[in-house]
Amino acid sequence: MKKITFFILLLLISIGNAQSLTGTWKMSPQAGAFGVGPNQGDTSWFANSLADVTTRACFFDDLYVFNADGSFSNVLGAQSWIEGWQGGSDACGTPVAPHNGTNAATWSQNTTNNTLTLTGVGAYLGLAKAYNGGELSTPTAAPASITYKITSLTTSLMTLDIQINGGWWRYILAKQGVAPTCTDGIQNGTETGVDCGGSCSACLAQINLPINFEGTTTNYTVTDFGGTASTLLADPTNPSNTVIRTIKTTGAALWAGTTMSTPSGFSSAIPFTASNRKVYVRVWSPDAGIPVRLKVEVVGTPTQSCETQTNTTVVGWQMMEFDFNNQASGTAVFNPAFNFNLMSIFFNFGTDGATAGEKTYYFDSVSYAAPLSNQSFEEAKISMYPNPATSTLFISSLENIEAISIYNVIGQEVMNLKVNDSNAVLDVSSFQKGLYIVKTISAGKISSSKFIKE
Repeated sequence: MKKITFFILLLLISIGNAQSLTGTWKMSPQAGAFGVGPNQGDTSWFANSLADVTTRACFFDDLYVFNADGSFSNVLGAQSWIEGWQGGSDACGTPVAPHNGTNAATWSQNTTNNTLTLTGVGAYLGLAKAYNGGELSTPTAAPASITYKITSLTTSLMTLDIQINGGWWRYILAKQGVAPTCTDGIQNGTETGVDCGGSCSACLAQINLPINFEGTTTNYTVTDFGGTASTLLADPTNPSNTVIRTIKTTGAALWAGTTMSTPSGFSSAIPFTASNRKVYVRVWSPDAGIPVRLKVEVVGTPTQSCETQTNTTVVGWQMMEFDFNNQASGTAVFNPAFNFNLMSIFFNFGTDGATAGEKTYYFDSVSYAAPLSNQSFEEAKISMYPNPATSTLFISSLENIEAISIYNVIGQEVMNLKVNDSNAVLDVSSFQKGLYIVKTISAGKISSSKFIKE
């Protein structure tokens, strides 16, 4: 029941924090602004292309006006996209009554059910033919009202879904009068791509796995919720490395977390396979034994998600493995049909900030299938012997060794030690035979070496 409550609260907060509908909207000028498929959020049957923004310019310039007094207007101008059921030929043409904006209409939003209702014959959003339960075959059959599900609503973007007979239409609308930015998920005006070029003052690449938070050409904006506060900054343990610091405040909810991107998610879906559904995240925690949860979902469809959880084992940095074949208790099993392209991390999941007190965490090196090595660290000068080793491994450095981590060939951390000395003696007698990776942090520098256990 706790997990169900968590999902409900998260969805309510997402919509509750959204901006007002009042204002003028258009279809967002981007690929996938409207589409249809068998399930909500699935546009596998049809989705518009970027070229359609030009081909159907008479459709993409239609205005949907939500007035503050509750009235609504379709403002189509001299032409709109007219389909066969309206007597047209799927081309630009004169708007056809009653879907021409001449009838009076009103709008209402239900923030409890996350729905938007237009009342008035001929009032619509997106495509005029879609109504609750079907598609029109003649204009005279237009219903008195239509209700859309508000899946996502921000200051600049709104995603709506409507169920028809045997499928779902999805519409993405852009609010007019909102200054375009490089991170709003919209192909604004003269932009040459989504969030790139044209009217944008800079061109940042959309984030994608693997993530190391290095460089200035990727949009590393993250999204906090539930009472966390995250910042991109230098790693306190190594100033040459860049990480995300996440503070779980005293006012944080038990499910407070951080999405590793803007709401638009990754540039491509995580390429999960039947044999590998693992994600690795390098985490710094002030406490050992706290649960860290990772959630993947489909952008705009939070019900299409999967969660897994594991505990920290040390104070400080460690590489954590998250296996989505092992779902967190009470959450949905992994569905291979979903194209997961959004990821969130939850520190000390299940404990609120008032109970735990304010805590600071860090994360870095997010990767799929295998751990991401941190190449930004300057290599430390260490020596390691014997190699191969049977029971004891000796490591020494010209500088103080802070920590040593050992990983097997599939990236699992099998040993993690705090040292605080220039020499370390490791008992590897219980290790299985094979190749291992040793990462040694010495005076803020890291060395990656290999040894063979015989």
